[in-house]
Amino acid sequence: MKHTPFWVEEHPRPENITSDLPGEADVLIVGSGLTGLTAALRLARGGKSVVVVDSGEIASGASSVNGGMVSPDIKAGIKVIFEQFGQELGREMWQATVRSVDIVSDLAATESIDAKIMRGGMAALGIGPDAQARFEQSVSWYREQVGVDWEVLGPGRVGEVIGHGPFTTAIFEPEGFGIQPARFVFGLASSAAAAGARLVSHCEATSFEKDGPGFLVLTTEGPVRVGEIVLATNGYTTDRPSAELARRIVPVGSYIVVTEPIADRATAIFPGGAMTYTKKRLLNYMRRTPDGRILIGGRRNLHTGLDLGESAAALRGQLIGYFPQLEDVPLTHVWGGKLAVPFDLVPHMGQVDGAWYALGYAGHGVGLSTLMGHELAGMLLGEEPPSVFTKVPHPTRFYYRGNPWFLTPASILYRTLDRLNR
Repeated sequence: MKHTPFWVEEHPRPENITSDLPGEADVLIVGSGLTGLTAALRLARGGKSVVVVDSGEIASGASSVNGGMVSPDIKAGIKVIFEQFGQELGREMWQATVRSVDIVSDLAATESIDAKIMRGGMAALGIGPDAQARFEQSVSWYREQVGVDWEVLGPGRVGEVIGHGPFTTAIFEPEGFGIQPARFVFGLASSAAAAGARLVSHCEATSFEKDGPGFLVLTTEGPVRVGEIVLATNGYTTDRPSAELARRIVPVGSYIVVTEPIADRATAIFPGGAMTYTKKRLLNYMRRTPDGRILIGGRRNLHTGLDLGESAAALRGQLIGYFPQLEDVPLTHVWGGKLAVPFDLVPHMGQVDGAWYALGYAGHGVGLSTLMGHELAGMLLGEEPPSVFTKVPHPTRFYYRGNPWFLTPASILYRTLDRLNR
């Protein structure tokens, strides 16, 4: 089994898109995932000189290796925003998450990116009458408050989205879809480079300070003077260049395996091509890939950097637990990546020490990171009003200094609550 991302093997990173670090630029973006590249593309087309730096390869983080699933909403659930900040802000944020779905397919079309879009919807999966009752209550609220066209599928219809397995109910969201994430983010990297953005790999931004009206940014490849800074590091945020930003998110690991292509057997399990996930705290997400494999992702616990062999064994056990008929099917690839989880489970955009940032997607990153990079660039160009994601306070915890020592007890608690169906 290969310990490399299947998506990147299927569609390698484009060549000849990187540059040397310039001495100055209008905007420096730290991080070359979907947030950074979408911002870079819009800024460069808006006439700004832009440099994107990344401590690794361009788009080597979660943006190119995730499950490739796109749907509206936030990790906390938009109901939390309604309850804490009122209907007006709640509906504004909901509409932003709807736009986050649209912008992915719109950018793929306008930039001529063959992202292998699979329009089969999104489905949350559950087992038993209690799960169905919770699903019906949730869908009723979403229909009333934000007008969704979602359905709860009971035992007689759940086979429309998941053809085998123990699942007896599902929430079906027709607007959801799947993509090949490496194709999408590498396509945006090529477009940003073609628009004039300079993409600099293996260049870590280590610190920054005010320098007249702008900033002096120190990197491992030398200094650069810029007018604005955008920190777009999400799950790969560290205390360099901003210790304060590192205190505002918790990096969490997620791991993925794929089977060999199994054609009709994969179609039988995912008959409509829906993206699916189990409604748990330590959830699994599952889908059929464009070439007829089955992908399953998740985690044994919340830590990053887990052993890939052990993670593959755990995910294989979960896959066979759901679909025993796949016991004879070998896995071909296993890999991992990092999510950024804010303490309130809400994405945030704002400023820290004068630098802009956008992060905290917590598993909803394909759409939200694309939208928030685009919106932040529009704000810097003076073309957009403040994003709704700037309007919610971004909390941290007094006991957190960037070292998530609490992940082990949190993992144990979540596993226990999942077993108790709480």
